[in-house]
Parts: sequence; structure tokens; C-alpha cells
Amino acid sequence: MLQFNKRLQDGLSLVNTTDIGKVSGLVGRVCTALAAGCSQVFTEEEEEKLSGSLGLKVEQIKHLTHTILYIMQQAAQGMVRPASLGEQLKVAGVLEDRVEFFVQNWSIHARAIVDRLRQHSLADRQLKEVGWSLNLETSSSCLARQACPVAHLQLGLDKGSGWEREEKETEKIVLQFNQEQLFGLYTQLEQIQEQLDALR
Repeated sequence: MLQFNKRLQDGLSLVNTTDIGKVSGLVGRVCTALAAGCSQVFTEEEEEKLSGSLGLKVEQIKHLTHTILYIMQQAAQGMVRPASLGEQLKVAGVLEDRVEFFVQNWSIHARAIVDRLRQHSLADRQLKEVGWSLNLETSSSCLARQACPVAHLQLGLDKGSGWEREEKETEKIVLQFNQEQLFGLYTQLEQIQEQLDALR
């Protein structure tokens, strides 16, 4: 189900008030960009031209583009059928003639967009490597002869969004867990695994 916050609702208002022929072109361009895995739909120069031809500020052009992009990404992530996408957009207040452009373009580009999303994550960090060590913290002045196990996990994360894989750099994060915290993490990972198994 598509979720729209206040800012996205404002974007839907732009969809409704923008010249209908231009909306059709914008939706098609966004779908083509998503299917190709492009991180940017329009160049700054193209945004300036659109601003002039639509009578909107450049910020409004960006907002309009972002709203269309959001709708198509959410449709892809939810594997939404074209008819369902149309119904959800109508409920959200999009005019029927504009809904048709979304449904038509989604019908044409859905497979390519979903395939591209399967290849790339939208997250801005990707786990690349995991290292670990186990240490014993021994007695202090308060707790003589007591050893507390402490686990250290080092995560190597590739920075850069799934659509922008060219410029990657690795960020290292070190996490420290006592026995109880580590068991809690293990339990959560097991729950995640069970849910993934249930989807197969």
C-alpha cells in the first residue's frame, strides 16, 4: 500500500496541476531511468528547461520528479499490479486522467524496474565483510576474580547507494556485545531468517 506523507501529498498536487501532456512525459522518463538504474532522472540543464516550459520553479520540478520516482519505487518494491496501483493513486487523490499514465507506464516498465531493483539495493550502505573477536574482561577492584566475556564485531560497509555503485569506499564499524546483548542479536537474526525462509 502506497504511503504518502505531507510532502508527498504536495507532490501529488503538483501531479494534478501540471500540464497533462508533460506529466505523461515525466512518468515515462522516470520509469526509463529506474529501469536503466540511473541515479539521476534529469540533468540540471534539463530541470531548468522543464522549469521554463512548465512554469514551475526548479525546486518544484525536483519535487514533482521525486514524487513520481517514489510512487514507481514503491510499486516495484510491493510488486503492485497495474490495476491496484491505479486504485491506490485514485484513493490518494490523483486525477483519473493522470492515473492512466502511471498505470500505462507501470504496465510497460514494471518487469525491467523490478529486475533492476533485485540487482541493486536502495540502502546507502551494503555489508561487505564481518570480523569478530572474543575477549575476557577480568577482575576490577569491585569484582575480583570475575571474568566477563565481551564480543567485538567489525562490520565493513560499502558506502554509496545501490544506484551509484561506481564510487564505493568501505567504512568500518566496531560493535561490542556482552553475552546477553549477543544472545539478543542472535535471536533477532534467527527471526529474520525464519521470515526469509517463509517467503521461499
